[in-house]
Amino acid sequence: MALPEHPAPAIRTSGLYADVIIPRHISKAFTYIVPHPLAQEIAVGRTVLVPFGRTIVEGAVISLSDRPPNGIKSSRLKSIHCLADGAYGTEQGSSWLELSRIIAEQYVAPWGQCLRLVLPWQLKRRASSVRYRATEPGRAALDSGTCPDHLRAMLTRIARTRRGISLSAIRKSRDRHEWEAIEDLERRSWIVATASADPRPDALVQTDEPVAHEAGARVAPAPSSSPSPLLPPPATEHTERDSLWENRIVEYLRADQPKKIVLHAPWEHRINRLADAIRHTLAIGKSAIVLSGEADKAKWLGRFLSDIGEFPVSVLSPAASPRRFGRAEEGSPSVIVGTRSAVFAPLRSIGLIWIDGEEDPAFKEPREPRYHARGVAWIRAEMERALLVLASAHPSLESMFDAVAEIHTVPPDPTSRPIVELIDLNREPRGTLFSRRLVEAMDEAVSSGAGVVLFLNRKGYARTLLCRDCGWMPRCSACVVPLAYSRESDRLACRYCGETDPFPRSCPTCKAVHLVSVGEGTERAEAEARRLFPTASVLRLDGDRLRRPSAARDLWERVRSNSWDILIGTQALFQHLPFPRRGLVGVLQADSGLHVPDFRAAERMYQLLDDAVGCARPAAQGGRVILQTKFPAHHAIQAVLSGSPHRFYEEELAARRLLHFPPARHLAALSVSGADQTEVTTAAAQWKARLEELSDAMLTVLGPVPAMGRTPKRHVRRQLLVKGTDRALLCRWVRDSLEAMEREYRGRRITCIADMDPVDMG
Repeated sequence: MALPEHPAPAIRTSGLYADVIIPRHISKAFTYIVPHPLAQEIAVGRTVLVPFGRTIVEGAVISLSDRPPNGIKSSRLKSIHCLADGAYGTEQGSSWLELSRIIAEQYVAPWGQCLRLVLPWQLKRRASSVRYRATEPGRAALDSGTCPDHLRAMLTRIARTRRGISLSAIRKSRDRHEWEAIEDLERRSWIVATASADPRPDALVQTDEPVAHEAGARVAPAPSSSPSPLLPPPATEHTERDSLWENRIVEYLRADQPKKIVLHAPWEHRINRLADAIRHTLAIGKSAIVLSGEADKAKWLGRFLSDIGEFPVSVLSPAASPRRFGRAEEGSPSVIVGTRSAVFAPLRSIGLIWIDGEEDPAFKEPREPRYHARGVAWIRAEMERALLVLASAHPSLESMFDAVAEIHTVPPDPTSRPIVELIDLNREPRGTLFSRRLVEAMDEAVSSGAGVVLFLNRKGYARTLLCRDCGWMPRCSACVVPLAYSRESDRLACRYCGETDPFPRSCPTCKAVHLVSVGEGTERAEAEARRLFPTASVLRLDGDRLRRPSAARDLWERVRSNSWDILIGTQALFQHLPFPRRGLVGVLQADSGLHVPDFRAAERMYQLLDDAVGCARPAAQGGRVILQTKFPAHHAIQAVLSGSPHRFYEEELAARRLLHFPPARHLAALSVSGADQTEVTTAAAQWKARLEELSDAMLTVLGPVPAMGRTPKRHVRRQLLVKGTDRALLCRWVRDSLEAMEREYRGRRITCIADMDPVDMG
């Protein structure tokens, strides 16, 4: 695609034309003239500065030609300003370009947006870094009087000093003629644009503060001089399994082939293996990237690896991630630790990519381009011929049943497990929040000073119904997810396929009229705890109380100082600094997460309950966990009760296969939003029809239905869910239909979004 503006005079050029991708919401390339001075240096993969409208932007050269585009005169094309200072060489630039292209293809995103992810981060500079300087031919034109009158003033201004003038200085005048003079002078090669280095400091910093890891690990801040002060004592046994792991790591690192391992192991075993893997990676002269879903945990990992003192570690701050990487690209083997964006760290010769807590939804980018760090990590591993380790105490089903991955399981130490009890709330009085057994156990723990943690999951909670007498819950007959109450229609609706049922006035199973919204809030739990234990110190920690940073700091300080007897919280407990294991952990409604209308509800509930169990002391130290539930036979709850993760994975996979959800199928979530409800509904139905026509009914398209989650004020949003067996075909059909929708609704205030491999079904 060309930028047809201001005709240029017939000036000597290199005869080369470059197609350049611009980092915007654009998939097509723009064609520019390659100035003669750049002809010897320009190459595919080089980063360049080009005029784009009335500004200067970075772009990447994707192809070169000796002919202009068909139907476009070269006089109507603009010229490349300059090579971006400090850009990667041709080979490395080409690999970054290919990475951005693959991401665009696999996540149905504009190539230009994906280019923003992989541009050398030290080049994301402001336009003020661009300066125009006079060339020797330009100075000669001034001296000889051959410079045209309409260009003389600008050329004189630029030639006045060796430093020239900045682009920002020209912008301030807002004079169109000055800009046209700049373009004309560039075409004549009388001036040249250069990009100065970004003076801002390195974004890679050593951490100075201890931070957290997942629930159950025992951590205490300590002086920085103390070696590895933040970790539970590492496992020291030299078992056959440990030797097997080390031998595999060495073998795979030296094989120079892409390899994927799922490490299913408790925290203390993962951290030891991470350190070993990094040592072996650096020993063969390669670098490592370590990713965490939480910024605090990334800082903690960086601090721990730095404390070992054997290898260089830099932590990528999320706030600084758009800035330059500094030393990261210099070539010496190093270790980068960060959140999902660190997967794009411009390290040379990567040998290891380690994703800790790989099931964390935070690895999915919520904005365009909606990549998943786990998927991008595998793309990089394939390109770099590196080892990818997906590590977790409870890996996702997608990873556990990945046909490419090798599973390596390290069972937890049975002596570290607490006693786990199950309380069937169906046998308790109606409306019970604290069972009699839980109250007895709390009394013992408070009296002995062992401490009580009460967990209540409310995040992502959707309003649904439950019969208090028999446990009946309305579910979609096709998707088997709980039906949610819709205030609009006063009906129960499936958030996937749109099936609706009338609001029941009584239970269809037992005819009881005790139908209630599922779940109790943390505020009620706090009030009940204070009533039952008036002399105990009760602390509540949930999203509402953590919203203000200053209040959050005070709360976490109280948690760390152990100045409480009873701590009541949501899953936020597992996402920050952990506290020493307590004597009693009570889960008030172990099944509450099962009622969310999401096919991953059971998996996420299992993971949260597994984390909650990790907050209790070992049984030998009096540790106890009490799970209260209305569904004691559910496979997720039974797996936690028995400490049998394989039982959960096998039963959950069978359910996913039956219902055609990942990992048995690939998934895309499509949404249409706008201010006009009729137009949005029509567009969503039209998108569905296009998909079914394109795929010849090879895809399953559910919806459209009203979308869950937040919607802009005075807007409506409709959602489609698309299932397919072949991911490449699914991507192709989604892309083709999306492009058709964008063409048809351009300028009509309708927004169409495609999300491949969605993790948030809202």
